[in-house]
Amino acid sequence: MCDALNVLAPDIVPPPAPTRRRRLKIDEIDSQWHCAIIGTCLPLSELKGLAAKLAIAVDPGPSGYNLHASMVRLASSHRAVAKALTKKLDRRHIVALNRFSKVETSADLIEMWGQALEKGDVAGAGWAVMSHPAANEDTRKLVFRDIHMLSHQMGAAARADLRQIDRLEKSNAELESRIDRQQDYFISEISRRDAENGNLRKRLAEAEAEARKFAHAVETDEEMRTLRAAVADLKIQLANEMERHRETENKRQAAGGALALLDQRLAQMAVENGDMAEEIRLYETRLAGSLEQGAALGGCGWDCAKLDLCGRCILFVGGRHQQMPHIRRLVEGCNGVFSHHDGGVEESMSRLHSLFGRADAVLFPVDCVSHSAQDTVKQLCHKWQKPFVPVRRSGLGAYFAALEAVVTEA
Repeated sequence: MCDALNVLAPDIVPPPAPTRRRRLKIDEIDSQWHCAIIGTCLPLSELKGLAAKLAIAVDPGPSGYNLHASMVRLASSHRAVAKALTKKLDRRHIVALNRFSKVETSADLIEMWGQALEKGDVAGAGWAVMSHPAANEDTRKLVFRDIHMLSHQMGAAARADLRQIDRLEKSNAELESRIDRQQDYFISEISRRDAENGNLRKRLAEAEAEARKFAHAVETDEEMRTLRAAVADLKIQLANEMERHRETENKRQAAGGALALLDQRLAQMAVENGDMAEEIRLYETRLAGSLEQGAALGGCGWDCAKLDLCGRCILFVGGRHQQMPHIRRLVEGCNGVFSHHDGGVEESMSRLHSLFGRADAVLFPVDCVSHSAQDTVKQLCHKWQKPFVPVRRSGLGAYFAALEAVVTEA
């Protein structure tokens, strides 16, 4: 009907919808974006401080996931938490908010977001776009997709960082060996120079003593000038040796400073990549290769063939759809029964209740399943007294390690 009216009266243009001028608070934004906003725009240290201030009793765990999940859940259900999160985000990203406040259309927001993404200003620009009054759901979906892909790129960069750390460690060992040799050489050289300086001082003292002893006995000016010239030469030699001694000491100190800077840089890189290094498993490539189309589990030729689930039914909740055939073959190849629920993406959550009756263990990847689905799985596992294993990431190596945990804890 609207199309017909437009055809009949092309000159009649509906008035534009009024533009909302006030930025949105976090509880006014759809809860499906809360995970990306809180995880990207606020560091874990500030979430811990906020939880302590609001007396929220949450065990943060080694990765802080429990704290993050609680804040995401409370952002849409607890008014005080939502107000505190909004205030914390506004204060932290005030510069980005002021910059984005100058635009009034969704198209301009997308253009400014692309510029900020190229510059690496993801956290501030992300909150500015998500809370902007001109942002629509398509705009927020675009920001979410960019942030999601950026997290994958960071995982790939972490592997490159690990290789760089390995090269730095080898280079550091070589530098330490060279510096040790140089220090030994400098110490021996300094000892030799000290001995020479001592001899020069002794000869200078003897020359000065001789000069004083025979000063009044010298009968001619020529002999006195010769003696003074010898003393002057000895002083010049001593000064030259002292200068070489200082240069040698400066080189030794410079080498020690270079080694300290290298150790500091290596420690910094180890801290920055510590969390990612724990999650990267070298045997993922081998496991993925063994599960390629047409490959049999028995042909992998390593410890995966020894894993025996003894007929247990393993229920997977969530995860990536394209990985499910590989995981099914992995479970069935390990003498297990595979069962899957997508966590509410397309399947009803009511079906999840019927799957629990025959499940012996429940696995779900924490990075590829919704928070509400996780809460439901935990409640059902407690109700049915079923063991559940949260998988830190949706990789084949992580799934295999989770299956090992199921066999070990049985």
